[in-house]
Amino acid sequence: MAMLTACYILHHRAFRETSLLLDVFSEQYGRISLIVKGARQKKRSKMGLYQLYQPLLLAWVGRGELFTLTTAEAAGPRFILKAEAALCGLYLNELMVKLLPLNEAEPEIFTAYQNALTSLQQTNNTELVLRLFEKRLLTHLGYGLVLDREYENGQQIDEHKHYFYQPDAGLIRWYPGQQQAAISGRSLQHLASELDFDVESLAEIKQLMRSVIHFYLGGKPLHSRKLFTELHRLK
Repeated sequence: MAMLTACYILHHRAFRETSLLLDVFSEQYGRISLIVKGARQKKRSKMGLYQLYQPLLLAWVGRGELFTLTTAEAAGPRFILKAEAALCGLYLNELMVKLLPLNEAEPEIFTAYQNALTSLQQTNNTELVLRLFEKRLLTHLGYGLVLDREYENGQQIDEHKHYFYQPDAGLIRWYPGQQQAAISGRSLQHLASELDFDVESLAEIKQLMRSVIHFYLGGKPLHSRKLFTELHRLK
């Protein structure tokens, strides 16, 4: 792969004595793993480039599932995410590392990710940004949510009734006493249309998305979610 392609670093860690191991999301090739040889040697270091939320142009060589970086250039200014927005960015990155397969192009998700970073930099409504990105990510992975009808009988969703979402099926009518988290038909309509969100609907949609994502993660914990919990505890 000699041509430069647009990328973002999702995660990085030290590798051997002087190198870096990058988990990268590329526009043309999806999620890939790259070794940056000698990146931590002071004289040859480009460590300033290898930051989260930095638009990059990268080229690499190799075969299989681990490639070697050959060229790295900045493709624009870094997105500056502060306070809670920074935790939201970590959450988006962790979701993609854990849900996206290696070496499969996902250009729609790449665009959705860039849009999410732009919104996190510009808005205080981080909850809305996260919910819309989660919806797009699930859709493009083939786990799209059916939000307009009941799974068991195909009836249209009623804004005055309550439901719960079973990830391997769909929406099922909720009745008092059931353990599953309920979501109103009204909140489902907000999520389907991506309009008219309010505090109540966002809270219900958050619970729905949390349970669905937990299912597709196979129960694996999200470290960024623990950071959210700690932040809110301190507040």
